[in-house]
Amino acid sequence: MRKRLIALSYLFFSISVMAKMVESLFSSSHYFYYHYLNLTLIIVMIFPLIGFILACLGDGGKAKRRAIAIILNGICIFLFLPLALLNFWIINFGK
Repeated sequence: MRKRLIALSYLFFSISVMAKMVESLFSSSHYFYYHYLNLTLIIVMIFPLIGFILACLGDGGKAKRRAIAIILNGICIFLFLPLALLNFWIINFGK
């Protein structure tokens, strides 16, 4: 059961990175901006946190996999979370 947590951690990390790529590719589209930007920002904010927690709780066969999952999710949190929070704040509460 605990080995699956590491796999889920990687899954949440990859979904978060893909959402960030989609956001950066389609952010100039008005349709995307008005319909999907809030959803992708929430994914970019929440999924690395969930992946980080799952990686901390997981007990993989190798400690290296667990450490890599923690590091990748941590980097994603520190790089993307502040920008996503700022963008989400501006969209919802004005400038």
